[in-house]
Amino acid sequence: MNKQTLFIPKIFLVTFIFLFFSSQSAADIRSLQQLEATEDIEMASQQITKAYFYLHQEIRIEQSERDLENGLDSIEKNINILANTKDKKQQRMVKFMSFTLDEIKETAAQPYTNERGALMLDYSETLLEGAESLAKKYIHKKDKKEKMLITTKKMTFLLERATKYYIAFRDGFSDHNNVKQLEKAIKEFEAHLKIIRAYKHPAEPQRAVSKLIEYWPIAKDFYLGVEKNDLPLIVSVTTNHLEKSLAVLENYHHNLAEGK
Repeated sequence: MNKQTLFIPKIFLVTFIFLFFSSQSAADIRSLQQLEATEDIEMASQQITKAYFYLHQEIRIEQSERDLENGLDSIEKNINILANTKDKKQQRMVKFMSFTLDEIKETAAQPYTNERGALMLDYSETLLEGAESLAKKYIHKKDKKEKMLITTKKMTFLLERATKYYIAFRDGFSDHNNVKQLEKAIKEFEAHLKIIRAYKHPAEPQRAVSKLIEYWPIAKDFYLGVEKNDLPLIVSVTTNHLEKSLAVLENYHHNLAEGK
């Protein structure tokens, strides 16, 4: 067998290996996109209801209008990402989430009533439950880079969740279970902060971690004072302040997870 005969199969082998790993890489990125879409819906489900109550109480109106609009846009965008699947079960869940989004838009556009406030709380939990059910399909528990990315996203979600229950409490939704959900969100945020703190970040994201660590003891008391204090403006500003640092960390870990 001459050298030319040997060379041809090698070309096919190299080409096959390249195409295999390219397809694997594309599949991994698509899986990450689907996972991030579920996480973003989880966060936005809390954000829109939080903004709804803040708007009704006429607190930080411009910020709350942006939060509501951004939350609705995020849910719609990420529903479209999740709709790109051949999985029948996922398709059914996405259709249900799309229907829920339509209900949210209709409810939010109408004047506030206690009944509509209760509906918004229910809708936020419905979207959350749907997104969580889909996320299970895409989580890779052994992927450390993915874990860190999801940790930062969960922290933003937990802040939005805690703030939602805080401002809803002020509107009369003072059921003990709502208070327990707020307290649970703060407890989980603190557990996630320990994970972030233990990770060795380079300079810029480490500054964001340091800000979180420094400010968190003060912020925690604001959230947990829901039954004793009435500080909706401070809680809103606190949430935004913490989320700015989390956005830096999320961007850093997103790039790592995508292999950039």
